[in-house]
Amino acid sequence: MTNARPDSVQRRVLAVIGVARIVWGVTTALGSAHVHRVGGIEYPGPDGGVWIKAFGIRDVILGAAALHSDETVRGATLKAGIAMDLFDAGVVIVAARHGMPRRAARIGVLMAGGTAVFAAAGPGLLRMVENHRSDRVHPPTATCL
Repeated sequence: MTNARPDSVQRRVLAVIGVARIVWGVTTALGSAHVHRVGGIEYPGPDGGVWIKAFGIRDVILGAAALHSDETVRGATLKAGIAMDLFDAGVVIVAARHGMPRRAARIGVLMAGGTAVFAAAGPGLLRMVENHRSDRVHPPTATCL
């Protein structure tokens, strides 16, 4: 059995997601033109670039919430982040069908979908790895009756 509590495992996964969201959010909010160029999208678009900045700010807030000290806040953030990332991936797929550059669509689906999968599966996978390591360090002992 591992020494890591389930909350500890989830907290580590959320810390990775939280820091990544903050970095990505700051990048998209402050470096919107560069983010668009990497995706092959003209900047600013008809919206004047406000939407990419709004998504950046949203990710900074989600990232900060993922790092919150309260377990309830972190759990709610994990669920909300998964839902938003899946929705974002769906929106990107629809946008790709309406002319979004392929490169931008691939990046968007990979980032949003990848984050959702990592958030959903990460805690369980990390627990499995830790349990496997613990079993190797402390193999179960046979008992005779």
